[in-house]
Amino acid sequence: MPRSTVYIDGYNWYHAIFKHHPEWKWLNVQRFFETLRPDDEIISIKMFSAMLPGEDAIRQTRYFDALRTLPKVSVVLGVFQERVVTCKANGCRYVFYEEKKTDVNIAVHMMADAFNDACDCMYVVSGDSDIQPAVEWVSKNKPIKVTVYIPALIQDQAKRRLDYYQTAHLPVVCKFLPLENIKQHQFPNVVQLGGGKMCVRPHVWQ
Repeated sequence: MPRSTVYIDGYNWYHAIFKHHPEWKWLNVQRFFETLRPDDEIISIKMFSAMLPGEDAIRQTRYFDALRTLPKVSVVLGVFQERVVTCKANGCRYVFYEEKKTDVNIAVHMMADAFNDACDCMYVVSGDSDIQPAVEWVSKNKPIKVTVYIPALIQDQAKRRLDYYQTAHLPVVCKFLPLENIKQHQFPNVVQLGGGKMCVRPHVWQ
């Protein structure tokens, strides 16, 4: 069985899938990918994200705590950077947050795993073309099979591209992430953290 590592662009697949289906957010990613790739030995699943500002961070922290109970899952955090923008039309100033470091973190981990012969297959879950250079480098320089899973709901797939890597003539498989069984791989409503602690599924994710 090929040793396989999964790299998840958390913010990307959140906006493509989970914000539309909050009942799927409590996902046990280890069980999901082990079921999705039964002929692989999934040795590592890396969730790349950043902590949201405000009250959303409470629910996000619960989920990351649940993920950290899984032996094959690690959470790699970037940051949300505050940015103040002035509207040209009326001069009003407003604040929004930009996620930083995720693309670089994914690329660094892919390159490190490739150099260290840490896996035979890589599965990248992202529709962001910014990670294309890392995917192309690994495919060209290492005997590692790379598959890119584009996260998209069925009704949105017609608007998404699958040809990022075809033009480069690389042995990269690019396809949509299968979602048929995602609702079957949720954590239990209460996850034991150890030491008598537990985290509870947010009620808005029921």
